[in-house]
Amino acid sequence: MYNGITPDALFLLAQNKHENDKAFYDAHKAQMNKQVFEPLAQIMLDLADDFAQLDPHMCLLPQKAMSRLRRDTRFAKEKHLYRDNVWVMFMRHKADIDPYLYPCMWFEIKPAEGYFSCGVCAYNPQSKFMQFMRERMDDSFLQAAQCAIDGGCEVMIESYKRPKVEQAPPALLPYLNAKYFQFWHKNEDLSLLQTETLIVHLRAVYRACHPMYAWVMNVAQEYYAQAE
Repeated sequence: MYNGITPDALFLLAQNKHENDKAFYDAHKAQMNKQVFEPLAQIMLDLADDFAQLDPHMCLLPQKAMSRLRRDTRFAKEKHLYRDNVWVMFMRHKADIDPYLYPCMWFEIKPAEGYFSCGVCAYNPQSKFMQFMRERMDDSFLQAAQCAIDGGCEVMIESYKRPKVEQAPPALLPYLNAKYFQFWHKNEDLSLLQTETLIVHLRAVYRACHPMYAWVMNVAQEYYAQAE
């Protein structure tokens, strides 16, 4: 049962990033696990039945799907040791798949920006896969996209500077000229994090995203099949 993520928990995440100190982190690690990561695991487990029906191969083990607070700063310009945002990825396990070609859904909390988000996308897709996907966009893709939009998602598109396609149905053109896109639901009501209302809210958004997840998964499986 979901116990909630309180304002105190979000403040602790921000404070941990601000302190930027391993001693502070070690002293508060158990508290952050209890107040942040246990509720994140509960979110995943509360939604597990829905996701298992959508994709029986999806990784639903919280310890493998949740973010870590410690950052890898070796090649990063921003040198804070710890992040204050946390997330869960709903996708097939990276050890079992090529993560660049499969779809995922996510849940993320960004306390500093004052919102949480969820949605669906193709996880870090390669350009060859995106081209393969564009060639298969049709009415079934638009129906899946509209379902996500009707469920409260906004389409986030990174477009090419020069259009790749100029003649196509108007509804498809933005996607055909996209380097990358995702269906993204943003919510600034952080009070939802405190109660089981969050689970109800997320379940509704994710169910609206299920058709797009399934559409991308079908394309990914076709892409793999032709490569074998």
